[in-house]
Amino acid sequence: MTFENLPQAWIGCDKCRSAKASYLIRLINGDLYFCGHHLNKYKVALDKAAYEIVELDKVEEVPQLINERI
Repeated sequence: MTFENLPQAWIGCDKCRSAKASYLIRLINGDLYFCGHHLNKYKVALDKAAYEIVELDKVEEVPQLINERI
């Protein structure tokens, strides 16, 4: 089993290690995992350095189409 197959894996924040990471920050030279607190704390610098910030474990609901006959 690979890491990609474990979407619910517990990954700790790279800064405090005690909180679960909620965000993956992609940088040119590597990735960081931050909890919400540390993302907010370093947001200004991360907005300049990161090319992508991904919210982990985010569940998006897909709207259901209603099949109506006219």
